[in-house]
Amino acid sequence: MRKRLGPQPEGIPLPEPDRVSAPYWEAGRAGRLTYQRCAGCGALPRLPSSICGACGSRDLAWLDSSGRGTLYSWTVVWRPQHPSFRVPYAPAVMAVEEGWWLMTAVIGCAPEDLVADLALRVVFHRAGGDVWLPYAEPDGAAAR
Repeated sequence: MRKRLGPQPEGIPLPEPDRVSAPYWEAGRAGRLTYQRCAGCGALPRLPSSICGACGSRDLAWLDSSGRGTLYSWTVVWRPQHPSFRVPYAPAVMAVEEGWWLMTAVIGCAPEDLVADLALRVVFHRAGGDVWLPYAEPDGAAAR
């Protein structure tokens, strides 16, 4: 039987939202993937920010993402860095439709099913407290 990748159990180390990243985490609790775009120049910050690194504007808006994209890069972890992590897990970089990169983990398939450009969609799973993490699973709708 092939081992399927799944979300991590509650109890893993959690991110610590701050005032700049709070809108991202609030949207995640509601099952929405969001990203920032600068209204001044259109740049997409790599991390939540209060100032655009490209033009210096403070006019950064949070936008809803489609949550769809493709698998760009990944690895499969069999020896966790923290004992609370369940293995295997597949940390990955997803190329999101709107033109940004999401660090995530792939779930819902076996490790050997992971291939470059695999169509993915984001789903959220509770990690503990008020934190819901975005995971990527194969998007069967994209293959139709």
